[in-house]
Amino acid sequence: MYHFIVNPKSSSGRGIRFWWTVKDELDKRNVPYTVSFTKHLGHATELTKQICSDSTDIKNIVILGGDGTMNEVLNGIDDFSKVLLGYIPSGSSNDLARSLKIPKNPIEALNNVLKPKKFKYLDYGSIHFLDTDLAPRKFICSSGMGYDASVCNEVQSSPLKKRLNRIGAGKFVYIAIAIKQLITLKSLSATLIVDGRKKDTYHKVFLVSNMIHKYEGGGLLMAPNADPSDGKLSICLVHNMSRLKAFLLLPTIFTGAHIKHKGVEAFHCSELEIIMDSDTPVHTDGEIPSIQRHIKVSCVREQIRMIL
Repeated sequence: MYHFIVNPKSSSGRGIRFWWTVKDELDKRNVPYTVSFTKHLGHATELTKQICSDSTDIKNIVILGGDGTMNEVLNGIDDFSKVLLGYIPSGSSNDLARSLKIPKNPIEALNNVLKPKKFKYLDYGSIHFLDTDLAPRKFICSSGMGYDASVCNEVQSSPLKKRLNRIGAGKFVYIAIAIKQLITLKSLSATLIVDGRKKDTYHKVFLVSNMIHKYEGGGLLMAPNADPSDGKLSICLVHNMSRLKAFLLLPTIFTGAHIKHKGVEAFHCSELEIIMDSDTPVHTDGEIPSIQRHIKVSCVREQIRMIL
């Protein structure tokens, strides 16, 4: 039995269009399945908890949506040993699918799920919000504070994203808002504590990105050396850089060449504590669960069993 969790509104309706295509194929092949449609923010987490609580058997859960839907499903799983995850990407970013080379075509992605060539055990990230009593949150691709989180915060409420998604150009909203945020973003100071030992304070901090996979923001190669099964976070720290240099650096993120420039530090760690000097948005897989100044991020190794 396959349990499909579908975000019908992903990428301004692409989700529901993909689902009808997938449903026709499932019915044609007489594949047993259930389907649940998300109706509001956080609903995929609720649906996943319900599926997982129905029995003690191993569940085949297939997500049809974007990175945000996958994030919600991840946060609904308590026992990863009882779940096999499949993914049919229909979002505007699809960074997880890009990292794992999952096809964009829904039938090809479905074929991968129904006739898997292999399983891969993936890490996930865990973030603790130390300023509030907000519950810890898992993430599958990336989290961050600073520039990328501020871009996500604005993209999340942007009507421009919906309009561009309708013509298949949703990723360009990230570029437009990225340029705007580059001009208006307030610089911060941050203290980083790496693996509970090394402690340094940085000024004019542009961003701190905590990556499990290589990509975020619709194809930005933020962490070209990331390995989603090595038990490590790949950190990208940008600081002490003028706005002009940051603007000139933006195109290099598409190729990963930004990590070679002065002012960009790329390193790996198991745990990172970030203390900003003022409140700033925090993103997890492109969603904004909180505005904080103090978080702790860690990597949980090879828990997710992913169908590829």
